[in-house]
Formats: sequence, C-alpha cells, structure tokens
Amino acid sequence: MNVLPGPGSSGRTVTRLCILALASAVLAVPAGCGGHVADNGGRMKVAATIVPLADFCRQVGGDLVEVKTLIPPGASAHSYEPTASEFKFLGGARVFVMNGLGLEEWASGVIRKAGPGSMVVVVTADAVPKAELLRAGAFGGEKGSGREYDPHIWLDPNIAAFQVGAIRDGFIEADPAHRERYTANASRFIRELEALDREIRDATAGFTRRSFVALHPGWAYFSRRYGIEQAAAVQEVPEQEPSGRRIERVVEEIKAKGIKVIFAEPQASARAAQVIASSIPGVRVFYLDPLGDPGNPEVDTYLETMRHNLRVMKEVLR
Repeated sequence: MNVLPGPGSSGRTVTRLCILALASAVLAVPAGCGGHVADNGGRMKVAATIVPLADFCRQVGGDLVEVKTLIPPGASAHSYEPTASEFKFLGGARVFVMNGLGLEEWASGVIRKAGPGSMVVVVTADAVPKAELLRAGAFGGEKGSGREYDPHIWLDPNIAAFQVGAIRDGFIEADPAHRERYTANASRFIRELEALDREIRDATAGFTRRSFVALHPGWAYFSRRYGIEQAAAVQEVPEQEPSGRRIERVVEEIKAKGIKVIFAEPQASARAAQVIASSIPGVRVFYLDPLGDPGNPEVDTYLETMRHNLRVMKEVLR
C-alpha cells in the first residue's frame, strides 16, 4: 500500500485559516497569515472533531502536541454544540482537524466563533483520491442524508492512511521546525495501519456469513474493503427513527438473505434494531463501535477499536 506522499504533497488538504476573516464558511487565507510553531515553546494545541482523528493526531504529533477531541465518546459525530471550555481551547489552537464529506456540518460556524487568532485547518477527506470515495447510498449506505459521499472513510484502514498523511502535512505547515518528527511518526503509524489491514483481511476471508444489517449506515467502506456486505441500514438517515415502511424493508432484506445479525452502535439508540431482531427468530443485535472511547481500554485507540470490532464480527459472521 503506497499511501504516504512526501511532505507538502497533499497541501490542498490544508487550508490556512484567519478566523477574523471568516464570513460564513472555511475559506482559504492569503499567505500573510504565516506558519505557527508550538505556543511558548510548549506543545502545539490541536483540535480534532472525532475520536479516531484525535488518535491519528496523537500518533503523528507525539509529545509535541496537545490534542482535544471536540465530540466526546458516546456522542454522535453528526451533531455537536461546543462548550465554553472547548471554545477557549479552540481560541488557542494552531491546527483544526476534521473529517469532511459533510460529517461536521457545524464546523465552519464553530471555527468562526472560536475567537481571534489563526489556525491551519486540515480536512482529511480532501487527501483521499476520489476513486476511493463511495457515493452516499452505496453498499447499504446513507441515501437520504443529502450528502454526495459517504463520510465514514476512517473505517477502512487503507483510506485512514491518507487521512494520517493529511494530518502530517498540516502539522508541518503549522510547525515546520519539527518536520522530521512528524514525518517519521506518520510513517511508523501508516505501517501499523498496513498491518491492521492485513490482519482484518485474513480474518474476514474466513467468514462464512458475509452479510449483515447495520443500525447506522457507517460500514460501507469497511464492507467494500473486506468483501462483506452491509445489506441494509435500519436508520437511513442518522439520528432519525425509521418509518414503518423502512422497518418492513429491512425485515424483508434480512429474511431474503438469511441475515442473522444487526450491528448497533453505542452512540445511538438500538431500540429499532431490537424490535426488528425480536420479530425474526435467530436474529441478534451486537454492538460495533465506529468511533472508540479513550476511557475504555477495549476501544481506547483506533487500532484497538478496529480490533474490537473485528472480534465482534468474528463471533457472529465466522
């Protein structure tokens, strides 16, 4: 897997942002904003929208960065309202890291309100080749979300490596004095992602059941990568309870394909999934975690979260 471009080669993914100049969206800023180094010789402050991206930032930045995750574990990535302390952190942050593809529709407004200063904004999805992106609705993904592409790119380790490269370039942009450290750390972590990819591929190759239903349509990239099928999603649009007709269609899909599992998530109510499972003999609900939780040792890093999800899948799909 050759996914580590040279420093600066994904520069289009890094937008230099002057907050006072923002109008209604994240805009490119003239070169006069300049680069920034770590505050007062200390760690560089980095804000990341979701837990996986925050872990990527820590892997790339090491002890050179202080990373704050904006969306807390257990919360949905699709809606977010910052606290006063988070606004304070953002006011001093040098780098803002987000997923993109419509996952954080609130981001431009939050950055605009964060206060005086300037920061480098890294939209990690911009580093992913278009050929790797799935249209919304593909592989049982979100059809009614209004998005052009499915945003859950980090759930494919191969694509996650492009996101890591974008973060590396953003850190170098903000703190060029530590270019070599950021480059070395990113290279090491991408090798770990390659090993994870091989581990998941070897395990999923032995699955005898290769179709499942998801509560939330977030597993399309994972399914494509490893040759399994996210056949349907209970919630076609995140955080919206399914209609009666939607439930009927999911039940029909489960019966037609002999599906035995619905994968729910800790970030959302599993009530609808439980109702469906209880109506079909042999169907059970298990939990996958697409985001992770630094406070839970089973899912406290991206690598451990993905391995946890693989263990759950092995239990019901092998």
